[in-house]
Order: sequence, then structure tokens, then C-alpha cells
Amino acid sequence: MNLSTTQLRILGSLLYFAAAALIINYFAQFTIQVWPFKIGELNWRVGATGLLMDALLGSIVPLTMMYFAGFVNNHRKTVQFLRIFSLVLGFAVIGMLLLFAIDSIQLRATLPQNVKSQFLKVAIRAGLVGTLLSILHIWIGLSVGKVMKSQGTVRTNAAKDPEKEGMLMVGSREPARPVLRSIDTADLKKEGTSGLSIDM
Repeated sequence: MNLSTTQLRILGSLLYFAAAALIINYFAQFTIQVWPFKIGELNWRVGATGLLMDALLGSIVPLTMMYFAGFVNNHRKTVQFLRIFSLVLGFAVIGMLLLFAIDSIQLRATLPQNVKSQFLKVAIRAGLVGTLLSILHIWIGLSVGKVMKSQGTVRTNAAKDPEKEGMLMVGSREPARPVLRSIDTADLKKEGTSGLSIDM
């Protein structure tokens, strides 16, 4: 199925809206679960960080949809913004993981003995999710940067030679050269011409 430029733009716009709706839904659910904010409380920070990791994990698919829409519509500025956002988010998750580890150690020390094992499982899961998120976002940001750089290099090279831009070259055959053939001397006497003839 071949899609026109207009159809691709419509598809890209739909993907933008769908991705935005999914992201808003994930973070709305997160906000409802952790409201009201109690940053000063250790229990709240640990629980909110775990829920935030789940919300960020769910936003991977809509973020990928936005990347696809940006490439389809050739929105380079949008893709560049998403790339920087992915890199910043990846490093921010690393910072959150460090704080989460410190808070988890402190909180575990205050828990009853029969609850510590269950809490450790939840904390390890949140740490693994966060590690995966940081690696994934940084990898996406770096990979998209390489793709955009390669596209820019191709466009720059094409712009340097405007005569070749937009031209389609078929084959590499050289222009036909004239073929020389000898003529019988008997014909020379009759026609009074030279001894060579050129065939194109």
C-alpha cells in the first residue's frame, strides 16, 4: 500500500495525539496514587519512586510512536527535542536510582523482620526497571542522534553539487565512438574518396 505525503502527515498527527493521550493517562494515574506529595517522608519517597518507574516504563511505547511520527513527517526539530529529552531522562533516572537505593536501605532498617524480605523484592524490581529505563533512554537518544547526523551528512553532500541534485543517472555507458573501416581500393578509384570511412 502506497501512502501519499498528505496521508502520512495525517497518520503522523494521529500518532502524536494518541501518544500524548497515553502519556497523560500514565502520569495522571501516578499523580492520583501519590497525591498529596510528601517529599519529606521516607515512606512516601520510596513508594513514589517505584510508581514513577512504572509510569516511565509505560511511556516507552507512546514515546516510540512520537519518534515514528516525527520521522514520517520529517519533523527534525521535534525528533531532536525527543532525543534530548530521552538523554536527559535517562541520566535523571540514574540519579533517582541512587536516591532510591539510599532511601530503601534506610527504610528497610526500620521495618519489622517479617516484612523486610517482601520489601527487598519490591525494591529490587523497581531498581531493575529503573536500570532498564536509563539504558533504554540513553541508547535511544544516542541512536537517534546518529541517524539524524547521517541524514544531515547526506543532505550536505547533495547540496554541494547542485548540478547532480535531482538527476537520475541510468547506467555508466560512455558515448559511442566512431568506428573506422577500410574501403576497397577499387571503390576509391570510382568514387575518388579517401581510404577510410566513418560509421557512427
